[in-house]
Amino acid sequence: MKKKIKYYSITYGHVVASWYILSLISRHEHLKPDAVHRILNNSGKLGGTMPSKQGLKICIDYELLVFKDGILHLTDISKNEIVSLCDNDDPNIDALRAILFHLISYHNFQWLIFYDSDPEIFRAYLFDNDQEWTNLLDNAKLFNFDEPCVNDWWNRVLAKYEDYKEKLKKAIGDVGEKLTYEHELSRIDRDGFKPAKSFVKWASLISDRFGYDILSIKGKSLPFDLNDRDKIQIEVKSSDISNIESFRFYISKPEWKTALNNLQSYFFYCWPGINLEKESAIDGPFIIPAKELEDHMPKDTSPISEWSECRCVLDISKYRI
Repeated sequence: MKKKIKYYSITYGHVVASWYILSLISRHEHLKPDAVHRILNNSGKLGGTMPSKQGLKICIDYELLVFKDGILHLTDISKNEIVSLCDNDDPNIDALRAILFHLISYHNFQWLIFYDSDPEIFRAYLFDNDQEWTNLLDNAKLFNFDEPCVNDWWNRVLAKYEDYKEKLKKAIGDVGEKLTYEHELSRIDRDGFKPAKSFVKWASLISDRFGYDILSIKGKSLPFDLNDRDKIQIEVKSSDISNIESFRFYISKPEWKTALNNLQSYFFYCWPGINLEKESAIDGPFIIPAKELEDHMPKDTSPISEWSECRCVLDISKYRI
């Protein structure tokens, strides 16, 4: 698993310096950082202003090098994906693209969502939002979309970004479900129903076919018109965004069908501001009865089309229990 790196400014000179360091260490074993700095600073490369310290920092932070027993060593990624692309002291386009691919995969920059197959449109947007990366991509000729290898590079970048977003979405959802399960265990226990695990089930861990995430009971503390031991179905909605006045979530058609079959006992538990590291939320749960959304949900009225997912944007502050 990649370590987390807080992004810092990276220029084209820094990337070139990182390449020279990798190339140097591939040809000379047992080099120490001081020797690397001395060699690069005396190389005359980049007009004699080689940013060796920044280049070395990139190599170590992004796991292109490891520092062990006072010696710098190439990682497998450097050996297999970067150094092997060049057979001389000068970085070629393929090597620079490999380094940039490696760097960009650590951060999943939000501007990737605005990638456009028209290079001028994409370049204009990127320049307005991140001039540094516009320059890096320009130097690696990664706006030359008429080249198949460039399109392949972007396809690989976007595939990693999409995979990251899907994993992030699932991780946020998992934290919300865990918070809901623990909340319900605590609530049911306080309401005097013991053992609480006899009444609270994490349904989505068993199967995703139930149409809800947590099965619980109304208990004594929820102010809804149900008997204390009546079962309730809970669908969890989580977000890493903290805005409770415009909380956004999606309801799938299978979820809503289950809600319609249990309209008095189906609830949406909303958790804003999910923190993955702490497995916490800034607030919650905000509990929305499904019956309050009934008049706002879409209805299939066409013989040739039907809805599959609905986006809801609500002020959930009034649903704090």
